[in-house]
Amino acid sequence: MLSRIGNSLFWMGRYIVRAEHIARYTRVQYVSIVDAPLGQNREVILESILNMAGSKEAYFGVHDKLEDDKVIDFISISEANDFSILSYIGRIRENARGSRDNISIELWEAINRFYHKVNELMSAEMPSEEIEFFARRIEENSYITKGYIENTLLHNDVWQLISLGMHLERAIQVIRILQTKLEDIDKLDAQVNESALENYQWSTTLRSTEAFDMFMRCHKTSPTRSHVLDFLLFDTQFPKSVAYSMEGIKKCIEGIAFQQEEGKRESLEFMAGKLACRFQYLTIEEVEDRAPQFLKRTLDNVYELASLLDVKYLKYN
Repeated sequence: MLSRIGNSLFWMGRYIVRAEHIARYTRVQYVSIVDAPLGQNREVILESILNMAGSKEAYFGVHDKLEDDKVIDFISISEANDFSILSYIGRIRENARGSRDNISIELWEAINRFYHKVNELMSAEMPSEEIEFFARRIEENSYITKGYIENTLLHNDVWQLISLGMHLERAIQVIRILQTKLEDIDKLDAQVNESALENYQWSTTLRSTEAFDMFMRCHKTSPTRSHVLDFLLFDTQFPKSVAYSMEGIKKCIEGIAFQQEEGKRESLEFMAGKLACRFQYLTIEEVEDRAPQFLKRTLDNVYELASLLDVKYLKYN
């Protein structure tokens, strides 16, 4: 397979997952401003949305202060933001177009419909109250697209590369959500830490990853820091956990016909296997007290793996 095609397939998978997670996080966090217990700070939540999406610096490059409508518009459809949800939908379509001969007609048509449906929702500006409807359309169409990926493609290198992109990006997004929420909780007043408000923050973390229902079935208790970190990092049966994604990354890399020198520690297979094994055998007790450092190290490792993949196999002139 040409590097150009592989690059398009890999990034198509990544952008599908990225758009979905940013849309869901924005929706859940913004709605939480209305539903939260007393003490929820509006500016903290708006800043949280920008931080999770990696758009805070770009936002303050064009706006002076945090305002509901401006933040929601910037994250969702603003042309001033190269990393808006709308821009990611456009990139999904462009990467699908670049690999058109390698994917099914059903998948291409689903992505094309996705793109046009989102563009139909555009207006001159996205009011904050519209984020619920807008984000749910992104989430629903993301799942439709992933259904066509799973059910209309041969499970060969094409499917493996798209799946690799999706697993890798899902790990990144869940880690970024956890990092952002830990920072948000650090901003709470000291007297409300370990209170209903902090537990509410962990509830919104679970809802931002579509994990609340399964968490309650597994733990049968109010969400706490320890239990939520354990579930989203180490539960090997939950598809949104980092451990599950790491195992998925490992299997995809093993299944793709990369030309690698066996036994090399710098190989993709070695790096992916090491990451997957780390999550298989670590426990929450070993990392809870240093969670921010652990999350940063893990994120750096995932980015390093993605960079190696890009340099060795997906880069093209």
